[in-house]
Amino acid sequence: MKKAFFLLALLVILFTNVRACPPGWTESARETITYNGCTYEYIYCYGINNGYHCIAISEISVVYDPPLCTGLTFELNMQNITDKILIQIATDSTIRNWAGFAEIPNCPNGLMCLIRMYDAICYNGWYTYTRLNKDGTTTIVESMNKCDDKVRSCSETVTICWDVSLQEYVIIRVGSSLVGPPCKWPCHTNCEY
Repeated sequence: MKKAFFLLALLVILFTNVRACPPGWTESARETITYNGCTYEYIYCYGINNGYHCIAISEISVVYDPPLCTGLTFELNMQNITDKILIQIATDSTIRNWAGFAEIPNCPNGLMCLIRMYDAICYNGWYTYTRLNKDGTTTIVESMNKCDDKVRSCSETVTICWDVSLQEYVIIRVGSSLVGPPCKWPCHTNCEY
């Protein structure tokens, strides 16, 4: 009995540390987006670093629905899916207010600027599991098979604005480069578009 309790406590500690935000940052609830008919789930953190508003995508999963909605689908559309996640984060009223914006500014004169930090997930493939939801239903999910939990950053400055003529959000990335320890082959990061 003691062994089972110790093992359960150890697993709880391990899984809560995997998604931990940097000290002083706030973690979101699990959020979802739909891209090309597939549902992607993500968790992010946000906080201030050296006076800059920063975000970190700490987990990305796909609701498993083969053959169209798998981890491979994310790999093939990584930048577009990440852009959609970043736009959804930026347009959330909590994030807009935290960053000091009533609305996303119109292009080209206004830009909302966020810095991506601590969100380079080093992974090798995807693993499938069944999650029990709060309402008692189950969902089959594929999540990134993380190679380690070392801190790395995509280190991008992301600007977002609303294009009035196109009626869509425009996202621009500047300075994307991996900061931190290398993610060694066969692993790679979600920063590599």
